[in-house]
Amino acid sequence: MFGPSLAAHGIKVVFALPGIIVVTMFITFPFVARELIPLMQAQGKDEEEAAISLGASAWQMFRRVTLPNITWGLLYGVILANARAMGEFGAVSVVSGHIRGETNTLPLHVEILYNEYNAVGAFASASVLALLALVTLVAKSIVEWRMHRETRMLAEALPTEGNHGRSRLVASVSPASGGF
Repeated sequence: MFGPSLAAHGIKVVFALPGIIVVTMFITFPFVARELIPLMQAQGKDEEEAAISLGASAWQMFRRVTLPNITWGLLYGVILANARAMGEFGAVSVVSGHIRGETNTLPLHVEILYNEYNAVGAFASASVLALLALVTLVAKSIVEWRMHRETRMLAEALPTEGNHGRSRLVASVSPASGGF
């Protein structure tokens, strides 16, 4: 569909960096959506409707109402997407073409080194991937801890009837329930 017009302007997608980016986004964005959709459904649309009725533009409503409410969920989804993107092999392998020095990613580089019987290089590259995975795991744990703490403080600050609202709020947005 867009191939001939992009080629006419000298823009390559397949076997080039734009293709790798598009494929990675296609594969990782569901991780962000999986975190944001339940969170936004649990929060409802009352605050956003109030902002619109008070005269806020769509951008102001997003920046001042929606974004502060979804910040931790968005960050958590981005961390999960980053973890998935770092280890992506299959789709990137197909789209990139394994062009050394141009379209190689770290997982593809590990495979190339391994296939060339360079075990030391493959192990070193895989160790970098493992270290990045550990850094991502630490970041995920920190964000989960901060989200849980903020949710608990918010739930304790809200007036509820017989504390039923607090347990529902905490259950709907806690990382353990899949809300984040």
